[in-house]
Amino acid sequence: MLRFSAEKELKNFKYSVEFETKEQVTSLFAPSGSGKTLTLQMIAGLMKPDEGEISLREKVFFSSKKRIDLPPQKRNIGYLFQNFALFPHMTVRENILYGSKEGKLPKRLVELLEVEKILDKYPSQISGGEKQRVALIRALSRNPELLLLDEPFSALHREIREVLYEELQSVLNEFGYRALLVTHDYEEVVRLSGRVIVIDKGKVVQSGAPISVFLNPKNVKTARLLGHRNFIEGIVKSVNERTITVKLKSGKEIRAKKREGIVRGDKIVLSILPTSATFSPGVESNRVKLLITEIRRKPEFTEISGFFEASKVMLKIPAGLTPNFILEEGKTADINLTAEGIIPIKEER
Repeated sequence: MLRFSAEKELKNFKYSVEFETKEQVTSLFAPSGSGKTLTLQMIAGLMKPDEGEISLREKVFFSSKKRIDLPPQKRNIGYLFQNFALFPHMTVRENILYGSKEGKLPKRLVELLEVEKILDKYPSQISGGEKQRVALIRALSRNPELLLLDEPFSALHREIREVLYEELQSVLNEFGYRALLVTHDYEEVVRLSGRVIVIDKGKVVQSGAPISVFLNPKNVKTARLLGHRNFIEGIVKSVNERTITVKLKSGKEIRAKKREGIVRGDKIVLSILPTSATFSPGVESNRVKLLITEIRRKPEFTEISGFFEASKVMLKIPAGLTPNFILEEGKTADINLTAEGIIPIKEER
């Protein structure tokens, strides 16, 4: 169990973050400058909080009340930096041995992450993906109680990232390591972690299972942080067993997903998920007209932008389901939006 509670006065805002987690992988998700990397630095002992307490498995790393502040070398933390931080004058083998607690090459990690053939090369002679693997092995070679990952995949191409996700999960599962991942890519959050903690300007705004948090954003600001992008205002007309009916400004009614705490008469904002679009009507779908302004065809889906209820929206339709004769820029298309893909958000007062 990682328990974290810290406060620190910063130039632009006061940092005050508190959470605890026992998940194998927990993600800290936030925009740049919100304090997620600072959180890792405090856990590692590279930055000191003004107040608070940090502990891992009941071992206290920092406590302002108890006047405890263990140095980094006594915290047994592995840290994987965004820029890899490999020593350029050392070979891959030497870089790994530098971090090894026992002074031995961790053969199983080397095998799992497939770096046997580059052990005698220097960082300048290997690819970005290989550098990341080497940095990960070095961070794990001390057999840390917790691995801190500071946006380790952000500089890599999507294809390489997908491979590294699988390799990281294999390593964590086989050795039982726990990790805290800092990222601003929510797909990465969903792919790797069992819990997400959303931070904004030094405050925790929401936490929980990644899919649950995405489908139940606390407010519009949080929804935007999570990647929601299509918003339309309305008033709740009725609440049913599975859906709610919302009256839009134009007078048109639309069904959306039911959420706890939303009642008849509430003013809300609807987030229309890009994946809510379909050309097949369903029992709980909405048939709408969309004025298409742009069509972008991709291998897996067709991305269409246009206007619905005078608001700009972007939708993604699986490529195999896209009837080419319906989609034409500058013209109106009839599209069905699933109620489950329309998320009502009630702003907090």
